[in-house]
Amino acid sequence: MKNPNVNKQRVERPKRILEAASRLSTHYGFDKTTVDEIAKEAGVSKGAIYLVWPGKEELIDALIEFEMKKVVLDLRTRIIDDQTNDSMAALYRHTLLAIQHNPLVSALYTRNGKVLGDFVHRQDPERYTKRLLMSKESVAAMQSAGLLREDHSPEVITYVFSLLALGFLSISSVIPEQNAPPIESTVEAIAAMVESGLTQKGGSRKLIKESALQMLDLMIEQYENRGTNDN
Repeated sequence: MKNPNVNKQRVERPKRILEAASRLSTHYGFDKTTVDEIAKEAGVSKGAIYLVWPGKEELIDALIEFEMKKVVLDLRTRIIDDQTNDSMAALYRHTLLAIQHNPLVSALYTRNGKVLGDFVHRQDPERYTKRLLMSKESVAAMQSAGLLREDHSPEVITYVFSLLALGFLSISSVIPEQNAPPIESTVEAIAAMVESGLTQKGGSRKLIKESALQMLDLMIEQYENRGTNDN
């Protein structure tokens, strides 16, 4: 008979290791963080880490997946909790804030080498980041459903969405935070531009929220399935 405590530790230990790796990477940078330091921070042996991940490359891949799932869960909560606004602008605002709230995922979108080190050059960050940015296919589907304007091509609208999001996330490298307006005010302005410039008037706001939650639920299921297969 399996010991439930052993199974619990087997599930919780990788999470504890990834949480430790996240804290250290955000503070010192992943390349400057050693496996020994991660093990000490997580309260496990170095060997326990290598039992799960053969090396740092596999560890950072798991770490990014771990943090991306956090962002998806955060975004889902933000959308559900917002009972006053089901607009496309609200969806875009929640997405920007969920990404910006997670330092490691934000660093992934902006290709911040100080946090992620050479990983941003060794791997293509779009493998992860495109999951939360509008794709041409999703934009085309929203146009067909009457949610987005059809006088611009899906390629153009997708590019504009990405331009606004990545510009927002990376602007601090150009304009110091102390010289910038409050984040909430900036996001509200971006969301208002999306609403007035790209949204189709009269579109079903209920459909926007339902479609977003369905997509996020599918993403969460995929993350959980990958985690199950890794254990």
